[in-house]
Amino acid sequence: MSQAKELGTLVVVILKARHLHQPSFYKQDPYAQAVLSGQTQRTKPEPKGGQHPVWDEEFRFPVLADPGKDKVNRKLEVSCWKDESRAEDKLLGKGIVDIESTLKTGEFDDWVPLETSGGARGELYLEMTFYANSPPPINRRPSKFKQSDRFTRPQSY
Repeated sequence: MSQAKELGTLVVVILKARHLHQPSFYKQDPYAQAVLSGQTQRTKPEPKGGQHPVWDEEFRFPVLADPGKDKVNRKLEVSCWKDESRAEDKLLGKGIVDIESTLKTGEFDDWVPLETSGGARGELYLEMTFYANSPPPINRRPSKFKQSDRFTRPQSY
C-alpha cells in the first residue's frame, strides 16, 4: 500500500471550553482530545476546571492529500472528558469540525458545539492554522482588459 502524500500541517490550539456537562456535584478535572486521520492528541487535565476549563495547548497534525473513505482525513473530531482516577474517564461531549474550508482559507477560530446522546453539552474553542508544504497558489484578480487588449498601446488621436 502506498503512503498518502502529505499536503501540510494543521496546527490546532485547544484554548478553552464553556458550559461543559458536570455529571457530579464535585468540581471535575476535564481534558480535551482531538483526533484527525487516526492520530489522537489530548490536553493535560485541568485541575478543578469544572464547567469552564482553560488549556491553551497546541497540537500539530499532518494533513494527507487523500480525503479517504467518508472524508476521514477532513474531519477533526474533538471531545471533552472527565478525568477519573479510579474509574474509566467519562465523555462530557464531542463535536466534529470539517477542516476543508480551513485548508482553503488557512485559518479557523470559533466555538465548536459539543453533544452527547443526551443533547447539547457545551462548547470548545479552537484556533486552527494550516501550513501548506507547497507554495501558495497565485491568486490574481481578474484583469480589467480583454485578453486581446492587454498588451496593446493606446491609440493616438
